[in-house]
Amino acid sequence: MNTHQTIPGELLNRIARFGRLYLLDTVSSTNDYAFGLATPGPRREQEPAIVVARKQTKGRGRFRRHWFGDEESLLFSILLFLEKNISSPNSITQFAGLALCRAIERLAGSALCEKSPPLLRWPNDLIVDGKKVAGILCEQRRNAVVVGIGINVNQSLLPENLPEASSLFLTFHQKFDRMVLLEAFLTDFFNCLDLLKKCETTTLWAEIKNRSAIIHHRVEIRTLFRKYIGTVIDIDDSGRIVLRTDSGKLAIFNAGQVKQLR
Repeated sequence: MNTHQTIPGELLNRIARFGRLYLLDTVSSTNDYAFGLATPGPRREQEPAIVVARKQTKGRGRFRRHWFGDEESLLFSILLFLEKNISSPNSITQFAGLALCRAIERLAGSALCEKSPPLLRWPNDLIVDGKKVAGILCEQRRNAVVVGIGINVNQSLLPENLPEASSLFLTFHQKFDRMVLLEAFLTDFFNCLDLLKKCETTTLWAEIKNRSAIIHHRVEIRTLFRKYIGTVIDIDDSGRIVLRTDSGKLAIFNAGQVKQLR
């Protein structure tokens, strides 16, 4: 992985304790690369892996939308092998978002005092001061789960066609070490997974709901087939949102495009 500064070996070792670490210069998609590691070979066991790339040529978000990223981004994917039925990609996405919120808060330090805390915009965006700074794409194939994350870290300028996006630098007016951010995220994320395995996620879900940018707000949800308007009243333990529609009915969604109305 070509970077403008050498990554300290001690930091690399701390990151690698969470899984086999792959540092790539350019890759089509870190998610696809991670899934390529999921099939065990003669000398390859099913073990977690972290894939970090300087650049993606075919990065994607939900609905296969183009995923923006440049050399000031942190682009990575985590390969996990979870026990059958332990959780869903929707809930893993929420735990990843929570861990990323916490990591950014720790590294932002005193700069956070002047800003609102990082929030989660269901299903997979992280926003600060109303603008998107990160996205998460969690995919599952058999027992392999890949969590792909793209964070706008040190950009001083973003493309004009992304008016709702920002970066950590533009938000907090300070540079972030991307690999330090990665370690902070992984530490919290794997702690969340440990609680998941122990079925001790009550406090995690409470914090996820407290950090939700849409809960108790009126929204428009677009699915592949129709549009729904109502108020989000809950996020359940599968990472789905519960909507009370304007007609008074309850509807549960595990996917969709959300637009906040107020």
